[in-house]
Amino acid sequence: MALINIEYGSLASSETMNSNFQYLDDKISEVSSSFTTSISSVSSNIATVNANLTDLAETLDSTKEELKESIENADSRIVTTLMLPDWSGCISISKPNSYKAPSNGYVLINPQAQGSGNLIVNGVTVYLKYRGHENDNSAQLVPYPVKKGDIMTCNVKITAVYFLPVVEEIIINNEEENSNV
Repeated sequence: MALINIEYGSLASSETMNSNFQYLDDKISEVSSSFTTSISSVSSNIATVNANLTDLAETLDSTKEELKESIENADSRIVTTLMLPDWSGCISISKPNSYKAPSNGYVLINPQAQGSGNLIVNGVTVYLKYRGHENDNSAQLVPYPVKKGDIMTCNVKITAVYFLPVVEEIIINNEEENSNV
């Protein structure tokens, strides 16, 4: 049934009026029922979202605690090593033009005053002594840090070469331990 159109200025019968009211009452009930269903659906969706957010918040809290614990454990494993010279173990190198480091330490090189040339460590070349002028006759002991197994060659004339091993100062989480290397 549909609304019956009542023309302006005409008299409508009670049956027409009641039919129109009945139609409007049915439509209001229908729309109200539809709204109630929609509201129930939205409420259900909101409840689901809230439950998911609660689960996610709990998961994030748990993950946050695990991450915090992992970071705290990592802090206890952080190690700092300092290469401190062990002067009591300093030795002269008899073949200064080719040497393999027996441990971590320093190679101390004193080039000849009139010499010039390079130091090559594991195939990497660095200036050892540069003589830019004929009156440049300076020479000084130059330290080069090396690690165990590094192979050094030198193409400059040498006055003296020394190997200075190190004592590694190991610092773990603010606790100090000494170990000779």
